[in-house]
Amino acid sequence: MDIKIYSEVKIDKLFENYIKEKIEKLQKFIFDSGYAEFYIKKDGSIFLTEIYLHSKNLKVFLKEKNKDLNKSVEILLDRTKEKVRKTHEKIVNKKEGK
Repeated sequence: MDIKIYSEVKIDKLFENYIKEKIEKLQKFIFDSGYAEFYIKKDGSIFLTEIYLHSKNLKVFLKEKNKDLNKSVEILLDRTKEKVRKTHEKIVNKKEGK
């Protein structure tokens, strides 16, 4: 999966690699390659994180706001995993029903 991270806030390579690793783990729920775009923005004291996941069968857009950057990223990645997992289950169940 091709992953791009765009950040208005300075983040170190370790944090960037952590985000990429978490997103790569979602690949097991996606049937084809696709790509992901992860955005980190700052609005005053609030961090806004957004994720776009695109593949043949899946298009996900989620965003999260929090005063703590780490918490915002964690919540967003957890919500993304849950959304992708549910979508994956729907597709698998639909195929099994045929």
